[in-house]
Amino acid sequence: MGLFDPLSSSLSGVEVSQTWMNAVSDNIANMNDVTSTSQAAYQPRFVVATSLPGEPGGTGPGAGADAAIGSGTAVAGIALGSPKGVEVYQPNNPLADKQGMVRVANVDLGQQMTSMMLAERGYQANLATISQAEGAYQAALGLKV
Repeated sequence: MGLFDPLSSSLSGVEVSQTWMNAVSDNIANMNDVTSTSQAAYQPRFVVATSLPGEPGGTGPGAGADAAIGSGTAVAGIALGSPKGVEVYQPNNPLADKQGMVRVANVDLGQQMTSMMLAERGYQANLATISQAEGAYQAALGLKV
């Protein structure tokens, strides 16, 4: 394990959390988009995260253990929800078909708010780790400011 591994690991967590918050923000912003039934609805975005493997290091007795310790997370991709959305009855909507139906995004606000809180907590936890590591490095160098 390297000296600056806590910083790089936490930074990767901050980046994943930021991407997650961006996806949730997009979902909430577009949850009321309406299209005709012949078009696709807004497709919600879901962040797919993956763990980064540890770096194999050294030849000492703990060398194999370092490879088992992860070195952070990364965004593996963005999964899209169904373009089918949900058909709802809105006969006064100009996009409504002959039966008065329109297509809206299938986004659950409660689920999105929960995801936003989780992403925010992950972001905060990783920033706190960076702050603690910075304090430890300053103390080790005798540069307390």
